[in-house]
Amino acid sequence: MSHEPQMTLTNQRGVVLIISLVVLLILTILGSTALKSTIVQEKMAGFARNKQISLDSSEAGLRVGENAADQISIAAPTDGTDGLWEPNPTNPVWLDATKLFSWITLPAASVTGVIEQPRYILENTGTIPRDTNCALDAEASLNQDCWRYTYRITSHGGGKNAVTTSTVQSTILSRK
Repeated sequence: MSHEPQMTLTNQRGVVLIISLVVLLILTILGSTALKSTIVQEKMAGFARNKQISLDSSEAGLRVGENAADQISIAAPTDGTDGLWEPNPTNPVWLDATKLFSWITLPAASVTGVIEQPRYILENTGTIPRDTNCALDAEASLNQDCWRYTYRITSHGGGKNAVTTSTVQSTILSRK
């Protein structure tokens, strides 16, 4: 007679149960990882969208500021009136917190979907001769029409929340 243990139906069901639990555990881990990955991707997409909105907002302010700089009077004061300043190489105007009062804010609802409207500030960065005749002729260079003015425009815009902001700059040569 053989004394080999016989596999019973009960023993087989126990093995299937353990294998099933291991497979279920693996699927749970995979599902949890996929869910975390999806949540991170959603957050990244939301942040990217919010950053793009803030960049678009600051670009809108920049365009308005460029237009204002091109229309500004040659005799305009550079004391912050109309947002115009002389540049300060040691303490840039656009970084100076004491000059925040002079930033020009776009009217309400100029840019929709942002926490605050964009604002800009201007700096008169100098003059250049309109052409070579102006530069070489002393009498002609006394004439104001001989010179073109350069301006640095800095614009600051926000996104859908106060955390996301963008600041952009451009330098233009006026058409005056």
